[in-house]
Amino acid sequence: MTTDWWEAMTAPERADAPIRDLVDGLDDIGAQPIPYGRLPTRAHTVYSADLTTWTDLAGETITSLLNRPKGGVATVRAVIACAQDAVAKARAVPSTGSSDAASAAAQLLNRLTEHDRTILSARLWAIQPQTSEEVGRALGASGASVLRRQPKVERRFAELLADPAHRDVLAHAKQLNRLLGPLVREQTINTTLRDLGIHPSSQAALLLLHVAGPYARRKDWLEDTSADGLATASATLEAALARLGAPTTAALVEELGHIGMRPDSVVDFVESRQGLRRFGDKWVRWGTSAADKAEAVLHVSETPASADLITAAIGENYHPRAVREALFGDHRFARATRRTWALRQWGLDEYAGVFGEIAKRIDAAGGTTSVAAVVSDMKARFPDIAEVSVRTYLAAPGFIVEDGLVRRRTADDGWPPVPPLHAARGAFRNGDNEIRVSFAVTSDLMRGSGQPIHAAVATALGMNPGDQRVFTGSLASILH
Repeated sequence: MTTDWWEAMTAPERADAPIRDLVDGLDDIGAQPIPYGRLPTRAHTVYSADLTTWTDLAGETITSLLNRPKGGVATVRAVIACAQDAVAKARAVPSTGSSDAASAAAQLLNRLTEHDRTILSARLWAIQPQTSEEVGRALGASGASVLRRQPKVERRFAELLADPAHRDVLAHAKQLNRLLGPLVREQTINTTLRDLGIHPSSQAALLLLHVAGPYARRKDWLEDTSADGLATASATLEAALARLGAPTTAALVEELGHIGMRPDSVVDFVESRQGLRRFGDKWVRWGTSAADKAEAVLHVSETPASADLITAAIGENYHPRAVREALFGDHRFARATRRTWALRQWGLDEYAGVFGEIAKRIDAAGGTTSVAAVVSDMKARFPDIAEVSVRTYLAAPGFIVEDGLVRRRTADDGWPPVPPLHAARGAFRNGDNEIRVSFAVTSDLMRGSGQPIHAAVATALGMNPGDQRVFTGSLASILH
């Protein structure tokens, strides 16, 4: 640069030319921040509020800079000289990849004073930052002086990081982030840094981890705070469980891999989560209620299962009756057959009971179908229903069977004659206001299944087809 460069640049014919026309190559470094830390204090006072990058400066002129309050020739000259120097350095910098991670970090650190490196490594780069008083004691200074000095030190570091001479630091930090992911154990970080030739507790390690993340401790993990690592991983895992039901380990590795997590970190993360249970290689949410656990078991099975099988899979000393009550009482479940249950979200046809299933087949056939077809289809579709049960329900008052065909009873058909109460086995009157009915104690009765009553009993109670009424006793509902 010649000694008369300033005189040439401030000639009348160039005073109002944009700075980009005066400094060749300024647009090439436009995104870089203006390094006010290397300029006179007045430059920061006068220009830093709205001129933060070289692009901001490029449209200004010598005249506009001089006309700002407190803007002087010496200050403007220093700014222009700094711009020319920044362009020259950018053009002289070799291509990215010319140095390894350790060397790149060391080159940047060497441009900081030991005092500034101490503040940055303890306050800005540290995984667990120290207090200003702790740093002050290490430097033989007060905590207040550390706080006063820190903003200037951080600005100096930001300027160095933006300097093209240190572009390799950014490249290695980006690669380090890809190697670590958004959530990782400290041991993995230490191993990765050693593989790069960097001691995990060194200032170079802290510098690269800060630029790569920054990484900070969250519970037992280190997370990339710029990606909100722990929260993002937790949300991604929950979404995968909700969508897939019972994903395999490989599926979860793929799902969390989409946010950049390492496979080993994914497995470690899933295994460490509370409220999950592993069945073989499948993972499910393991809630506290019988219904939550039954839902998880069905997700794992991916096929309808009986209450007994679900209870056995749950373990934990659950009783089949508690599981059966949960299945009946929660909308998440739907009966698939007489004894098996499915998740409603599967969209399977819900079992409607023997009577209801017969009625559905009659309706699907247009109102009339053959008894043989109903029996054959019901046996095939519901193997846990006995043929005798199907034929018993076909003979119920709700249907009319004629010449091997069955249809629904209509109002025009009327209600068939009902025998007197004493004709129903196990039913008898006990005075004028009490009817007693005996039931055989079977496994169905013991597990709480509904029990049909004879039409004579219903008629004696004043109930006709289509009526609904609940009869209660001292302990619970008796009939409904």
